[in-house]
Amino acid sequence: MGIVGKIKLSMKAIVGVDTSGTYEPALRLFARLKFPDAHATLLNAADLVFPYTSFGLPATVDATNQFVEGLRSAGEEAVAEAAKIAEAYELPVTTEVISGPSVLTVLDRADHIGADLIAVASTRKGTLETLFSGSMSRSIVSSSQMPILVGKEGVKTEGEIEAVLATDHSAYADKAVDQFLKFAPKGISKIHVVTAYEVSGKEAETFYATLPALGNDVNEFVREKAEEKSKALVGKLSQHGYLADYILVHGNPNKAISEAMASTKSELLIMGAQGHGFIDRLFVGSVSFHQLVAEPHSVLILRN
Repeated sequence: MGIVGKIKLSMKAIVGVDTSGTYEPALRLFARLKFPDAHATLLNAADLVFPYTSFGLPATVDATNQFVEGLRSAGEEAVAEAAKIAEAYELPVTTEVISGPSVLTVLDRADHIGADLIAVASTRKGTLETLFSGSMSRSIVSSSQMPILVGKEGVKTEGEIEAVLATDHSAYADKAVDQFLKFAPKGISKIHVVTAYEVSGKEAETFYATLPALGNDVNEFVREKAEEKSKALVGKLSQHGYLADYILVHGNPNKAISEAMASTKSELLIMGAQGHGFIDRLFVGSVSFHQLVAEPHSVLILRN
C-alpha cells in the first residue's frame, strides 16, 4: 500500500519482554503494522526483589547472587527467543536485559533511546478481567506519556490488519489522527472510522439555548455534523493511502465500538488518550478504560 504525505522517517519502539512468553502478541502486532524503518528494542526488565524476605528469611550473599544470575539468565533466554520471532518478520531489533524497578526501567529506557512507542502485552483472566499481564504493563500504560500498543491474546501471526479508529472528532482526537498518519503504518488494509453520539438531557438543553431553531432535532443535528466530519476524515485517510469508510452509531460508545470490531472483523482498535492518568484523563474516559480492560481486541493508544 502506498502512503503519501509527510511520514515519520523511522520508528523506534520498546517491546516489553517477560520470561513467560506473554509478550508475543505485542511483538507480533508491532511487526505486522510495518512502521517505516522500524527498529525495536526487546527489553527484559528484572525487578531485583528477593522473594519471601517478609517471612524473615535472611538473604545470604550466595543466595542473592544466584537469584540475580537466575533472573538475568532467564531474561537473556527470553529476549533471544523474542529476537527469533522478530527475525521471522524481518524486524531489526536490539536486545537488552536490565536490572531495576521494572516500570521505571522501561520508561527510562524509552526516554533514553527516544522511543516513539512502547508495546506491551495483555491477558484477560476470569470473569473479572485483570489488566494486562501484571502490574508492570498496567503501570506502564498509566504512566507513559508516549503512545502505547497493547497486544492481546489471539493476535494473528501474519496478514494485513483491519482496524477501527474510534473518534469523537474533538480537537484532541484530530491530533491523534495526525500522529497516526505521521507514524504511517503500512500493514493496515482498511480503517473503519467509528463515531458514537448520544445527546444527554443536559447537552440537549445547551443546544436548545444556543440554537432554539433546532426544536426537537438535536440528535439529527449532531448526526449530520458527525457524518460531515467522518466523511472528511475518511477523505484524509484516503489521501494517505488507506482504504477507509465510516460508521455512525446513535448510542453507547462502548457498545458501538465493540459491535463495529465484531461486524468488521477488525483486529485493532485505534484511539487517542489525553494526558496520562489511567482512568479519568483518558480521551473519552471510561470508554478507553473499558476497551483496554474488558474487550478482547488489541489497542493502539495515541498521545500527543
